[in-house]
Amino acid sequence: MGRRNIYQGPSSCYGRNEGAWVPGSGVRPEYLSSFIALIVRDMSRGYTYDNECRVVRADPSYLISRLQYLIALAKKHGGEEAKIYTEEALERLYREYKLPPGVTRVKLAGYPRALDRVAREIEELLGVKVEKEYIREPVIEKTKYTRKPRAIPA
Repeated sequence: MGRRNIYQGPSSCYGRNEGAWVPGSGVRPEYLSSFIALIVRDMSRGYTYDNECRVVRADPSYLISRLQYLIALAKKHGGEEAKIYTEEALERLYREYKLPPGVTRVKLAGYPRALDRVAREIEELLGVKVEKEYIREPVIEKTKYTRKPRAIPA
């Protein structure tokens, strides 16, 4: 399968396995709290996904390294200002186990039932409201010409 994005987009490991994901593209300040929320969720439940979408044990050192990688991605996608914001957000997370100051919402996208389940867990875990962007699940039907299913456009 190759390397996949773990948290962002419907084709990410979270999108494929959980039915919920971080919307948008890139680690930008407006999505940073969403990444942090999913990583903290992984830590609390004890497992996560590797870059090939296999379930792996989530020990604290592994997840801390994943959080640290957000700094490099923030700099790549948003520049020096995004990098500094990310560093400050992670320092607060390590110190107080809270999201960045002023963050009261986390943005997630996904399929209705799956997104509601993940959102409920995050709201209970971090005490923040999850802003949900519902996406219609793809439907597959068989055709009379082939045995392979084909996707019906949304």
